[in-house]
Parts: sequence; C-alpha cells; structure tokens
Amino acid sequence: MPVDCAGFYGNKNLGNRVAGDARFRDLQGMHRTEASMCSKAMLSVARGIRERWGTPFFEGSFYGLADTSQALRDFASVLGDPDLTARTETLIAREEAATEAALAPYRRRLAGKRLLTFSGGFKSWSVISAMQDVGMSVVATGTEKSTEEDKARIYALMGPDARLIDDNDQTALLQAFERYDADILAAGDRYIYPALKARVPFLDLDHVRDIGYAGYAGIVEFARQVVVSVESPVWAKMRARPRWAAGGKPSVSAAIGAGA
Repeated sequence: MPVDCAGFYGNKNLGNRVAGDARFRDLQGMHRTEASMCSKAMLSVARGIRERWGTPFFEGSFYGLADTSQALRDFASVLGDPDLTARTETLIAREEAATEAALAPYRRRLAGKRLLTFSGGFKSWSVISAMQDVGMSVVATGTEKSTEEDKARIYALMGPDARLIDDNDQTALLQAFERYDADILAAGDRYIYPALKARVPFLDLDHVRDIGYAGYAGIVEFARQVVVSVESPVWAKMRARPRWAAGGKPSVSAAIGAGA
C-alpha cells in the first residue's frame, strides 16, 4: 500500500505508517513518534503534531531507489543521532547493492521503453523517479491535484520541456498515449477499462491496489509488474489485423472510437 505518512518510534524502535485506508489503531500512537515523513496529503497532520508535541517532520517518498535511500537519510538527520546516521548509511549501501542486482535484468528488458503516467499529488513526481530508476523514459505525466511544488519536482526530474497533462478526460489521455508513442500507461484504476478497450499495456497505480511498490523490495516488484504488462503477448495479438483484413495495425484512436 502507498504510505502517506511514516513515523519512527525511538523509544521502542518501532515504525508506524499511515496510509489512505488507516484505522484508528494506526493513528492513536502518532504523537509518540520521534520523527515523521509525510506526503502532501498528510502535511497538515504532521504540522499539527509538531506544533503540539514538537515532533520534527520532513516531506519525502518511499517510491523508487533514490527516494527511499534519501528518506532513510532524512530520518536519521532529523533524529540527530550520529550513530544512527552511520548505521543508516551501512544499511543503505547494503540494500542498494542488493536492489541494483535484482533490478539489473529488468532494466535490460525495459531499456528504451516509454511510459505515460497519469496521477496526482506527490505521485505525479515520485512515480517518475521510480520509473527512471528502472531505466524507462517518462514521456508525459498527469498533474491532477498537484501543487506548484509538485510541478517543480517534475521539471527537476524530466527537464524544462516536460509534458504535463492536467485534463483527466479518458479519451484525451489515450490519444496522448498514441501521440507520444508510449509503450505503457500507468494510472489509477478508473483508467483500467478504457486502456483495455484501447488495447494498451496498463499499470495500476491506484491507492487501493493489493501490490505494494514502496521501499527497496517495492521498486523491484514495480519493475517486475511493468515487465509483465509491457511484454505480455496479448497486446500485439489484440491490435494486429487479421490476415484477411486490409491495411496496417489499427491505431489506439480507432480502437477508442469503435468502443472495442
């Protein structure tokens, strides 16, 4: 599950996380954390905890290899424990080496593949970072519910010519998929059926999905799921014309228009 806010219990050496489907038992101990990391959705909660109990926080993400390592460094930094900082770097070195080895075969298979992603908020940039970690090129990203700070992060990752999509119209999104010559669409679950109708590979980024993409193990699973979708033989077969039909491969736009 996505993590909107994570905390560190220094006195019990336990972690605490709050996701979009959190229960009361997940929330009741948040004031006992010694530090917290949040995304945009939970910043107001983090500020309230800091104002009332003095708990420091920072904005971060567990999506992708680089962001996960930076989040761990930031936790160690705000806690101000030199020994913890040293042990954190040891942990990061070990986990990054293992993750790089696990990602290597997926990177070879995903090299040159192009992705169009449509999500909002912090996922509009954190997903880009994760995709770049696995060796893919992000051709455009959605910015629904994204702040100006989120957009600034997108430009930092994709460059000043980054294509931003703020229109959540399904047909327009699929037309953009074809226009930018993308290989896979990553978006929330409301776009699953339009994508299937258009016969294009799809990766579910919805917050209620059963598969987790957070952390070091998550980025490996993320890469695996992309490979499974992109390399599935069903897409070529679905979009190929039968031998007796004239013309070349049908376009995504034609599939949309036909409601196939």
